[in-house]
Amino acid sequence: MATCFEKCYDVVENKIGSVFSRYGKFVARHPWKIIITAVLVNGLLGIGMIRLNVVIDVERVYTPIGSQASKDGEKVSDLFPDLSGSNFIGYQMPDMGRYGEVIVIPKGGNILNAQFLTQLKTFHTFLLSIGTSDNNGKTVKLTDICAKSLGSCAIDGDLFVDDQFIAHVNSSHSIPFPYYNHTIRGLIYYEQNVGGAVVSSNTLQAAPMLLMRVNLRKDSDYFTETAKKWQDSFLAKMKGFSSNDFNIVFSHSDSLSEELNENVIGDITIFSITFTLMITYACVATLTARCDVVGQRANLGFAGVIAAGLAIVAAFGLCSACGVEFVSIVGVIPFLIIGIGVDDMFMLMSGITNTNYGESVEDRIGETMKTSGISITITSLTDLFAFAAGTSSVFLSVRNFCIYAGVAVVFCYINQATIFLASIAINENRTNDNRHFLTCLIVPTPDKEPKKTSCHILCCKGRKPENSTESESFLDKFPGWILPKIISVPAKVIILILFSGYLSVSIWGVTLMEEGLEMQNLVSQSSYYYKYREFLDKNFPLGTPVSFVFDNRLNYSDISIQEKINDLLLIAKAENTIKNSVEINWFTEYKNDALHYMNSTESDFIKGLQSFLSLTSNARFRNDVVIDKSNSSIIASRIHVMSESIKESQEQGKFMQRMRDLASDRTVLPVFAFSPAFLFYEQYVIILSQTLQTLGIAVAMVFFITFIFMPHPLLLLYITTTVAMITVGIFGSLPFLDLTLSSITMIHIIMSIGFSVDFAAHICHGYMISKGKDRNERMKEGLRRSGTPIFHGAISSILGVIILAAAKSYIFFSFFKVMIVVITVGILHALFLLPVILSLVGPPISSGTVAPDSVSREQTRPENDNVSNKASGTYEDISKQENVSYERIEATKSYHDKALELGRFNIQRPVVSTTPTDI
Repeated sequence: MATCFEKCYDVVENKIGSVFSRYGKFVARHPWKIIITAVLVNGLLGIGMIRLNVVIDVERVYTPIGSQASKDGEKVSDLFPDLSGSNFIGYQMPDMGRYGEVIVIPKGGNILNAQFLTQLKTFHTFLLSIGTSDNNGKTVKLTDICAKSLGSCAIDGDLFVDDQFIAHVNSSHSIPFPYYNHTIRGLIYYEQNVGGAVVSSNTLQAAPMLLMRVNLRKDSDYFTETAKKWQDSFLAKMKGFSSNDFNIVFSHSDSLSEELNENVIGDITIFSITFTLMITYACVATLTARCDVVGQRANLGFAGVIAAGLAIVAAFGLCSACGVEFVSIVGVIPFLIIGIGVDDMFMLMSGITNTNYGESVEDRIGETMKTSGISITITSLTDLFAFAAGTSSVFLSVRNFCIYAGVAVVFCYINQATIFLASIAINENRTNDNRHFLTCLIVPTPDKEPKKTSCHILCCKGRKPENSTESESFLDKFPGWILPKIISVPAKVIILILFSGYLSVSIWGVTLMEEGLEMQNLVSQSSYYYKYREFLDKNFPLGTPVSFVFDNRLNYSDISIQEKINDLLLIAKAENTIKNSVEINWFTEYKNDALHYMNSTESDFIKGLQSFLSLTSNARFRNDVVIDKSNSSIIASRIHVMSESIKESQEQGKFMQRMRDLASDRTVLPVFAFSPAFLFYEQYVIILSQTLQTLGIAVAMVFFITFIFMPHPLLLLYITTTVAMITVGIFGSLPFLDLTLSSITMIHIIMSIGFSVDFAAHICHGYMISKGKDRNERMKEGLRRSGTPIFHGAISSILGVIILAAAKSYIFFSFFKVMIVVITVGILHALFLLPVILSLVGPPISSGTVAPDSVSREQTRPENDNVSNKASGTYEDISKQENVSYERIEATKSYHDKALELGRFNIQRPVVSTTPTDI
């Protein structure tokens, strides 16, 4: 059965390989045409970036698309009119609104201080003085665009600058908490505005800070746009404000989005450093160990990085032209694609290095694509399909990232298979013509003009490489020296033990993993928004207002309906996460108003309710009840409760689910639970299921691609197991990296699928195309073929992201941390664990003892070849002898090449006794 699978694999390899070989030969025949065409196509596609549409709205980018919260928010907007221009109430808003927010921290340490309150009144006046201009250039005052309540600007926390409240503070320290009953403004709930409150017997004793929020109108496009401009003015004023009496931290409704975008743009600029590093490494890694101006391949390193860079330009241009929005996290793609491109570059260079140096350039390029071309095709397709799976995500950040990344992977592959492969062909033609690697001028071989200095010979002479050893760089030799040692029995035992420990620690880490994305972590710690969130989260109660919305007509005068509404509220307040002291209930307040409450008929109920709502003291209830135009029924209503302070993201998600479950259990009532904060809580509920779903799709796609190119059950098993172990390692590393499972780390995990398959596929493919007398020998040959490009790919990928260690944004820094883990774990599995597994239980040898399939001159030279023995093994050595004719040199060369062909195809050769003289 094993032999059958081997034969099946060989058939597929040969069929696909022949196609790639023909393509490679085509490129070798037309290298310049292909390079010019590919560069032009990339450049023209890059023009599409003029349509680049950057989306920075965190609420839209990092929360689920089409979530229940967003649908409920739209329903609330449709049911209840926007009264922000006349009767604004913050907890009634269907979204977070537009605002400018300031936390005031008195240097005396207590906000209940007469001197501080006097200074606060001055600061309040300063806030009201901040103006802006509209899109027409007209000057606009805050009083023109602020949300209105009782005829004044609705500023949360302005109770502390109210004359009645200040007089109360000056005369007594018995300030009621959390409500304050104002003679004109009615009952005011202000607990959310006091940070670090010291409370005794329901009275506020002291507090170290106060939150003030300036609310802005959103009841028309004009006010919405002008409010955005006011936020800019507010930010500029706050940054320039200083006081001897108090400190401030501040934010506005778009601060998080703007700061995140600014950080990401700043971090993208460091890509130039990464690009320089990659070019430097690629050039150094391709410098041949033999100091020779003809055999040097540093120019190829430069070409490989440029090809990857052009892929980024083309991909961004095409996606932008197609209208795919650019989200912040897409900014990490250049760092990713450069690493992938350089990985493909080294794989192709390994392919040309291991070809027969006696063949024509066309045949060698064909052989390169037959072996290495298949490898980069497998890895590129697995990367592409992994990202394709990510496009199904409900997170805009994940979806758009995967679209951009998938397109970039396609162009990266195309460019490597065109621009870089054609560059290899041009370079091989150059070496055949004995041209200088920089000037491209024909130079003499070192054996000519022996009287020249060593420096002159080093810089101005050279010859083409004759075998893989002469083509290798210093860095190429390192993997070949260290990696085969892992095949020894003691090394195998140690490796298996270490990886068992790795798996155990990873599984333990998975049990510690948390879900959710702390929004303030999206910006750098030096950001004004981060400082603001730090004060807010540590000192202020983070209670969530929840509305139970009755979205259909109900007969509220019916006693049975009233009982069911009361039952709902009783069950809700029985939850330990709901404050018993806070309930904003028009229904209860109306029933308790004996003067206005009427219940004989539904018509009387509504007539009394309208009289009740007309009172100034009941203005806060006016937008909680919607009566139809005929005044005959109530279309919709809502009742509000407040949660306790819930700061853990997973607990916030559970709270949202409990509220929804509670509402859905009341099947006899048309009711649903809603809060604007639920839009953010949604991610905490679905992120794990979304990640597992996307992961499952990605693994299935990758499995399918691998099966097509490597149809062997053992290989599929080993690659799948490797991917699973690496994925568990990524999940398990998150707690130790101080990261949570979120829409951002979800992207990292999707990427890890592609990377882990890349490394594993290279090793498995190297093993399958290698020959040997047993699995150990076969694996050593496979490591010789694939180990070096995998090593270079890992180093280049690390260099591609290492600069992000200095990134300010959470997105880039978390990408750096996870990618380092992905690359490290992936390379360890590919170069240590997988070779051990293959050497123990890899696909068996199908044809007995076979000589290693090396195609270099040095490794295929016949031991008893008299031509080689007498002429020191190469025709160049013959040319050094005096009185040797040109015809004899060419004849020796022709014989030597034929001998190489016999060795390459393992054909039994007769003993040759021919001498150079005979030739």
